[in-house]
Amino acid sequence: MPLDLTKQAIGPEDPKAQLPPDLEAPLSDIQGNILKSHGRDHSQHLFITFTDVGKAKKWVASMADRVTSASKQWKDSLKRHNLFEESEKHGYPAAWRDEQLTEQQSSVFINLLLSHKGYLKLGIPKERIPQDAAFQRGAQHPDTIRKLADPPLKAPSGGDPENQWEEDFRKDLHALVIVADDSPAKVAAEAKKISDDVGKNGGTIAHTETGLVLRYGENGPVREHFGFVDGVSNPLFYAKDVAKVKPPNGKFRYDPRAPLGLVLVKEPGGKDETYGSYFVYRKLEQKVAQFKQDRFTLATALAHKDGREAANEADKELAGAYMVGRFRDGAPVVAFASESGVGKDIPNDFDYSADANGDKCPFQAHTRKTNPRNETGDATTERSHRIVRRAISFEKGKRVGLLFLCAQSSIEHQFEFMQESWCNNTGFLRPSVKPKPPGALDTGLDPIVGQGPSTEQEWPKKHGKSERIKVTLKQAVVMRGGEYFFMPSLSFLKNPGV
Repeated sequence: MPLDLTKQAIGPEDPKAQLPPDLEAPLSDIQGNILKSHGRDHSQHLFITFTDVGKAKKWVASMADRVTSASKQWKDSLKRHNLFEESEKHGYPAAWRDEQLTEQQSSVFINLLLSHKGYLKLGIPKERIPQDAAFQRGAQHPDTIRKLADPPLKAPSGGDPENQWEEDFRKDLHALVIVADDSPAKVAAEAKKISDDVGKNGGTIAHTETGLVLRYGENGPVREHFGFVDGVSNPLFYAKDVAKVKPPNGKFRYDPRAPLGLVLVKEPGGKDETYGSYFVYRKLEQKVAQFKQDRFTLATALAHKDGREAANEADKELAGAYMVGRFRDGAPVVAFASESGVGKDIPNDFDYSADANGDKCPFQAHTRKTNPRNETGDATTERSHRIVRRAISFEKGKRVGLLFLCAQSSIEHQFEFMQESWCNNTGFLRPSVKPKPPGALDTGLDPIVGQGPSTEQEWPKKHGKSERIKVTLKQAVVMRGGEYFFMPSLSFLKNPGV
């Protein structure tokens, strides 16, 4: 049964409800982790290079029974929800829950994605290969690197060796397998099985990235290495997830819902009505010391303008919130002047209508650059640029950062547009959208993920006041490599040679 890609908030609102029959068939053929994050705390990302086409096709087909469908993800989530609800009826809920989780272990979550080079290597006919121009161009292509202002694949002779891609990402990467679970031991065991299978069946593991979720306390909200809550404002596709965040009056200031067509696309390689999604993969190193220095530089400037010699903790918190757009606990700086406390419900139903001049949340703040929340003048088009983030943190030696993954129906229209036209655009939101007073500066780069030369930027001297200070910050996030992938349907995986 075909899906209506214009539809949003699909399925029942009741979190205890079964998957409706009209969704069972299509969601059984769509991979999980697209419409909803897999939610596991540990993962391994296996990058694969095919060496024997015949064997590789058979291996791809064998993976069809191992990958996790959206239907299975729904059922596993329902089982977990019921278990947690039942645990509250027992004297020691946590102990009972842990015992049950041990006895009723869920299967490891698995995704399989292919790059454009992977489709070509497998000899897939042109008409069965996903058509997005950016996907076919690939992340390594010089045009992509120029478009996104990324570092070169390899630094020129005499250049900065830090300003280049990691060697592992310069290889031809044909496929990506994501293995995820709350148990790192189960992840490692399953990843080894898959690695062994690949080695016997026409492929090699080019390299592996290991992800782990960072949290504020046990079962707390997800954070990243700079210390800020992460993944708060992802688009929502299921009615039960929308119901959880719906205001008491039922009216959103900023509607988190999204049509299925934001992330799903009809697959040219499948039979009948099959769907997949484009994924962008970027390894982003976070230079924590540089971020702290930038935050301290801005905090010191705020203190000096206030007549104080040294920055205090409140200055540092506000400076970080100006840069990110939220305080560390997720509270939006457009609504709050100080942290409200980690662990509380994280506000997301807000917009910037009461902060038209950027007196509370600077126009260049990361969350405002990447999600202007209906202030560009064309809300429909603006919302169509949203991406669906599925990132996870990493720690490798002395380097830490984010294994950035995002899903979308068009890499050109969504991720690349957002990075090039918003994050890297020194004139967004000012002057391209917001009027610029005489003598005022352009916004400059997104201070978190913007790529390009640093420029002087304006920041509110006092939260909510119009007077500005001018400070130049350095970039604390460095792109180390990546690739563009497509997450095909299970139908395609079963018959990649057709």
